[in-house]
Amino acid sequence: MAGRKQKAGATRRQAGFGDKQLRSLGRRLRQLREARNWSLKKLAAESGISIAAIQKIEVGEANPSLLTVLAITEVLGEPVDRLIEASRELDRAVNVVRGTLPTHAPAAVALATDLASPQMEAHLIPVGSKERFDLRDHGVSGAAFAYVLDGTVAIDQGPDSVPRVLRAGDAVHLNADVALGLTGQLARRSHVLCLADRRDPNDMAEPK
Repeated sequence: MAGRKQKAGATRRQAGFGDKQLRSLGRRLRQLREARNWSLKKLAAESGISIAAIQKIEVGEANPSLLTVLAITEVLGEPVDRLIEASRELDRAVNVVRGTLPTHAPAAVALATDLASPQMEAHLIPVGSKERFDLRDHGVSGAAFAYVLDGTVAIDQGPDSVPRVLRAGDAVHLNADVALGLTGQLARRSHVLCLADRRDPNDMAEPK
C-alpha cells in the first residue's frame, strides 16, 4: 500500500512539471550561466551538451533528460533538486533565492527569479572607472530605480547633460521615457543595484 501511494505521488509530481515549469527551469539555467559570465559555447564545452540543446532548454523548447540536466547543473554549481523544486513552485507569491549573487560582479548580472509573472527585473551592475554604462542599451527598459551599493558613479541623461554624482547609499528613479548613463568615478569598480518595471504599460492603462 505504501509503495502504491509513493508511486501515485511521484506520478502527480511529474504530471505537474509542464511547459511553464520547463520555461522556468531554462530561465534559471540561463541566469546561472550568465552569472558566471559564460557563453553558450563555454557551457557546452564544460558540460558536454551541445550548444543547440542548451539553447532549446534555456528557452523552454526542450524536455531534457535527467542526465542532461545533471551534466549542466554540475558545472554551474546548482543542486539539481533545488533547481527542479524551484521550477515546480511557480504559483508562489514569494521566491527566495540563495547563493547566486556574486559580491562583486565582473559583468551585469540579472538576478534570478522563478516567479511565474515577475513584475520587476533586477540587475547588479558593475561600473568601471571612467566607463559609461547606458542602462537602456543594456536591456533596462520602462520605469526603473537604481541604488548605489558601493563606490561612486556620475549619472547623466545624455552627452549634453550635466552629470550628477551618486555615492554609496544614494539612489535615482527613472521615468519610463528617461535614458540614463552611469560612469564610474573611482579607480576600482562601483556596483549599482537596478530594479526595472516589467509590467506592460497597456495593462496598467486606466479603462476608458
